[in-house]
Amino acid sequence: MSIPRDKIPSLAECLQAADETKCMITQDNAIAEIPAILKSHFKHDVIFLVADNNTYQAAGEQAEKTLKAAGVAVCGSYIFDETIHAEYRHVQTIKAVLEEHSIKNKGLVPAAVGSGTINDLVKRAASELKLPYLCVPTAASMDGYTANGAALLYDDYKQTMFCEAPCAIAADPQILAGAPAYLSSSGFGDLAGKIIAGGDWIIADKLFALDGKGELAIGLDPIEQTAWAMVQNPLHDSLQKSKNAVKGDKDAVKILFEALGITGFALQYMKDSRPASGSEHMLSHVWEMENLTVDGITVTHGHKVAMGTLAASAFFDCFFAEKPELCKDIPSWTKREADISAVFSNLGKALPSILKTSREKFINDTKQLMILREGILDNWDDIKNAVYNRIPCYAEIRTILKEGGSPLKPQEIGLSRKGVIESAIKAHMIRKRFTVLDMAYISGVFDKVLKKMENSEFITD
Repeated sequence: MSIPRDKIPSLAECLQAADETKCMITQDNAIAEIPAILKSHFKHDVIFLVADNNTYQAAGEQAEKTLKAAGVAVCGSYIFDETIHAEYRHVQTIKAVLEEHSIKNKGLVPAAVGSGTINDLVKRAASELKLPYLCVPTAASMDGYTANGAALLYDDYKQTMFCEAPCAIAADPQILAGAPAYLSSSGFGDLAGKIIAGGDWIIADKLFALDGKGELAIGLDPIEQTAWAMVQNPLHDSLQKSKNAVKGDKDAVKILFEALGITGFALQYMKDSRPASGSEHMLSHVWEMENLTVDGITVTHGHKVAMGTLAASAFFDCFFAEKPELCKDIPSWTKREADISAVFSNLGKALPSILKTSREKFINDTKQLMILREGILDNWDDIKNAVYNRIPCYAEIRTILKEGGSPLKPQEIGLSRKGVIESAIKAHMIRKRFTVLDMAYISGVFDKVLKKMENSEFITD
């Protein structure tokens, strides 16, 4: 299904464009619809629940009672009794349990009852076992529910592992609205991050057009109109209408959850996270590898993305404030490798993967590098205008985040102002996706932009 780039598609149209999730219900008492969902969208109806203590109380117990009352077999459950993180070792635990029960019960349907972490763990485990799974979300906390991938820590390195999205989702806005406020503000922050993702995609699209092939640099992805329409066109309206989700407003939470779900559908459609992830997520991934905590509590993904959105917005404004001169310095991979090894010295297991990624995106051809630099300068005004026709300036983005209850100060996610700014150095090194960070590095002004950020009033403590 194709959606015109200038259209605001409906939820039904976005679901139709997705090719893995067949059903998403967002209505009161959605759990009561699970037996019918199983009958319509799954070949089997032997359920195994995965939750944690909190999410089992929020929705798992109700789901289990509903299923048993409808005559659906619930062959067991695995309830985490500790605070868990999105680490691959937990996938292995869930996979082993599911594998054991699938041998005894042919046609097992795993049911993830929880928020982002539970969903990602079950998603990957179910995918490895080739089992379609059901998602019963308990918070509008992130966009990963419907995404065909799971962001997991593996050997200390945050990476997106491919796995199929849930076959069906049953979301009760009343349950979502009853989640702790910080989870709703986390989801809002994740949604707001799409502002920056849109700006980064515009940059990649404009530089792709320099040769019409995208061969001048890794990650120059042209804009795909259907995925763009799904995420970007309704974004401003969705943010405005969901800002009271943090206050427990059921209607606002429903809008937030559906907007996040549509983002995941765009990822399913495109088989890539480009529509939903840019430099703001690169920063978030850095902080997830650093396991940020505040008062012993792990900072949520969405709150990291919110701070990443603020920092990336400041980077955009500082970078585009002044057209650079043509840089004739040629970077050395030897120096680049040494820099990467130094800043990631505490991540021994992850370092080889990071070096590999950075090496692949490093432009070793001097002629190619100069063509790209000249192309950036020749098209500077066009790129800048296209970006700022789409994304607001820093002050406006900060206001949006404030209205949605997102963190605005570095210490709210366990960082200093200096730490936030310097994280851009690491963020540029860990992914192949082309963003404003790459554009500044290639232009030879990356360090200068960071200095501008330091000397600005952006990202105040």
